[in-house]
Amino acid sequence: MHCPACSTEVPDDDRFCEECGAPLAAMPAAGGCVCGASLDDRDEDGFCLRCGRKIRVPQPADHVEESLSPKFAAVTDRGLRHEKNEDRFGILDAAGVKVLVVCDGVSSSKNAEIAAAAVSEGVVRFVAGALARGPLGQPQRLLQEAIAAGSSQLEAKVNSETRRTSGSRKLRKPDENPASTTVVAALVADGVATIGWVGDSRAYWLDDEAAWPLTEDHSWQNDVVSAGEMTAEEAAKAPNAHAITRWIGPDASGFEPGLAARTLNGPGTLLLCTGGLWNYAPTPREMAALVRDAGADGKDALALGQALVAFALERGGMDNVTVAVLRVGAGNLQQAK
Repeated sequence: MHCPACSTEVPDDDRFCEECGAPLAAMPAAGGCVCGASLDDRDEDGFCLRCGRKIRVPQPADHVEESLSPKFAAVTDRGLRHEKNEDRFGILDAAGVKVLVVCDGVSSSKNAEIAAAAVSEGVVRFVAGALARGPLGQPQRLLQEAIAAGSSQLEAKVNSETRRTSGSRKLRKPDENPASTTVVAALVADGVATIGWVGDSRAYWLDDEAAWPLTEDHSWQNDVVSAGEMTAEEAAKAPNAHAITRWIGPDASGFEPGLAARTLNGPGTLLLCTGGLWNYAPTPREMAALVRDAGADGKDALALGQALVAFALERGGMDNVTVAVLRVGAGNLQQAK
């Protein structure tokens, strides 16, 4: 279809024109065609009886929200370009410990959403079990073990699916692109956030001064810069600059999660997110301004998460977008320095 404001040709399922930003025909809230037809207005093959376009049927994972308290929530959305949502999140509040997990299924892998679900569920389940057995202990060690448990759960799911589809007497070659995902997770206890990550999903602490990145992407760009092979400016221009170099999946030849810790001094916001958000606010300064503006008027954690997801969709929704938000204390985020 074409934008009614500037006549630019745009994909049928876009909600906003990337050229001029004008709103396009909205898909009905319950699902349907971009021309306004409902799910009932389709033929047996799923095509719209009014305009002939393929009608996408919404899936349960397309948009999910969860709120554990006014200060603690998460939101995920399919975005505007992808056929399905391959992101997942998990949040937990138990024994004085808050757990946030965000996973971004690797789109080039098969059944990426299975990987994201397995790892996010595995991390939360492992931490919940550990807390049920006793005090927190060493947060970094627990987080390492939890991420390993998520990886093991993914491997079990992949092996189970392989057996189901291949049959007991047939040999099946491993998938060339098996289900894979990134992960970023946080344990928050006694005013300290412990972060673990694999890949390029990110964590930030945002206070009255600025946005403070708590993770460093496992990307080709960062690897060559760290090795002294290129300057940051040179690496940023390379076509594979943002290719991830660590992930969780059957074809990951071992991985070491990054680990970090941050004392959460004063009021602020702990934010975990996938590239569906941070690609539209890639620098700390831009992220600080975004969260400050999105969290204005005293929004609670769920409202802030909704506003951040809405921002990504308004900018084009090129990817699935997921955020997990923990608001600490009160106060407004000021302009980043």
